Amino acid sequence: MGFMGLETAYAPSGMRSRRLAAFFIDAFIVLILSFIAFRFFGEPDFFSVKKAMDAAELAGGQDAALTGAVFSTFNRAYGIMLAISFFYEVLSQFIFRGSTIGKLVCRLKITSRNVERKWPVHALLLCVRSFLKMLSLYLFQGFPFLICCLTIFTNKECYTGFDMAVKTITVDRKKEL
Repeated sequence: MGFMGLETAYAPSGMRSRRLAAFFIDAFIVLILSFIAFRFFGEPDFFSVKKAMDAAELAGGQDAALTGAVFSTFNRAYGIMLAISFFYEVLSQFIFRGSTIGKLVCRLKITSRNVERKWPVHALLLCVRSFLKMLSLYLFQGFPFLICCLTIFTNKECYTGFDMAVKTITVDRKKEL
């Protein structure tokens, strides 16, 4: 069976759809946390991004200063939202021992491919995994993130690029390695 021209590997029943559902649940939680942060601290301010975009559009898109303001306000808001996402992911993985809330709902857990790896080392590598994810999102505005996520379809273990980097695997909570 193929997906977007890629030959997909067999994976446990429902694993890919559960990972996708967990992603959307976590993304929704991050949006709520970002909205709460905006209400209390005024950041991330995507409303300012919209105002800057409207001002640049009114000027016909020819004003370099206004265009620069769009990019700088967006980068600030986007960076803060990624920081919120990073801390949400790291804290929830510490609290739930390898799961975010989305993964808990979908009965998933990130475990080490090395069964001898102890929890403190695994927890540190979960932080590295989250950092690599946010770094690629920040530096490349999502394109490498998309490629890493597409790797889920090319292997039977449903590894992402981030899983490969730190040697982790996402498994059913009931069928841990």
